[in-house]
Amino acid sequence: MSPDTDRIAVPTNGERPTPPAATVPSAATAPFSPTQLAVGFGILASILVIVVRQIRQHGRPAPRGPFGRG
Repeated sequence: MSPDTDRIAVPTNGERPTPPAATVPSAATAPFSPTQLAVGFGILASILVIVVRQIRQHGRPAPRGPFGRG
């Protein structure tokens, strides 16, 4: 039998080892970073502004010029 130096015996009492506690809550409670949330909110807000502008201008007649003349 050759010695296997890559594996280290860890006592687990017959159960699988659990991951460290610091990584479990952060991955479960925060699926998005604050930066991702801010960028997503900015994109949604800009799309909303574009849609509102399109709705407002849809029923208006074409502009007649800078001073209202044809």
